Amino acid sequence: MENILTVTCLATNIPLDIELDLVELAWAKDNNPKTINESWYKLCESVQARLGIDMQGFELETLGGRPIH
Repeated sequence: MENILTVTCLATNIPLDIELDLVELAWAKDNNPKTINESWYKLCESVQARLGIDMQGFELETLGGRPIH
């Protein structure tokens, strides 16, 4: 699915799939150098508020099955 963000916990090396809503997905896909950091901040805040997952301590792996790095 296009809206699945796969991350890996740095402490446990356990992968986690996070289903993003449409707004979070838009933030995750932001490639604008002027807004990309703010978009990722908003994405992390939204995921934490919605799911209780603190994105700090996770390595980003894929978005929609495509590598992020």
